[in-house]
Amino acid sequence: MVVNGINIEVERKMIKHIHLSVYPPDGRIHISAPASVGDDQLRLFVLSKWVWLMEKQEEATQHNIQPKREYVSGEAHYYKGQLFRLRVDICQNEQQRVLIEGDYLVVKCKRRENAETLLTEWYRIRLKEIIPPLLSRWCKRIGTEIPFYEILQMNKRWGSCNPKAKHIVFNLELAKKPIECIEYIVAHEVIHLLERTHTDRFFRLLDTYLPKWEKLKDELNEYPVSIE
Repeated sequence: MVVNGINIEVERKMIKHIHLSVYPPDGRIHISAPASVGDDQLRLFVLSKWVWLMEKQEEATQHNIQPKREYVSGEAHYYKGQLFRLRVDICQNEQQRVLIEGDYLVVKCKRRENAETLLTEWYRIRLKEIIPPLLSRWCKRIGTEIPFYEILQMNKRWGSCNPKAKHIVFNLELAKKPIECIEYIVAHEVIHLLERTHTDRFFRLLDTYLPKWEKLKDELNEYPVSIE
């Protein structure tokens, strides 16, 4: 659909309300709408939100991507949605580790080039603490067995599910996101154990178990976005 010269993606689902989203890095506009809503009604809805849309699109294109990581002191890093400043301490006589001190993520390492590896592994350990209770809760709620899961670095997805193998993969970048957003991805992938693809049934299940999932999806895809 084109409105005022702007291309807008339209996706019709088994949902009750129209939902408008703007995604980085290019300010892509996406509408999720009930199947019963026609194009003319969607255009009127978009026009009623036009000023808001243009503001969000500008934000998405100007402030959406983190700079390439250098892992030096003063650099901004996120953990569970909270902003921290990195502090790299060279400590020859101490154990290499990562810890939180106030608003700082402190990496104690023997060599500066070790900082990236240490921080990446720290994120992995933290996410391994976060995922299991969420996975257990959602499997119990939906009525399915707890699957095997892995945490990997992924470029394009927050997670993936193989229902046949009962295997879920979570993106390591989730450790940087708010807990509610992590829980949304856990719920999303667990529902895939019941419904392999994004069918109407899948979205009905998602609406039933997590009614605010679209809001969480938007929050998940907001700044910061990493460059791989």
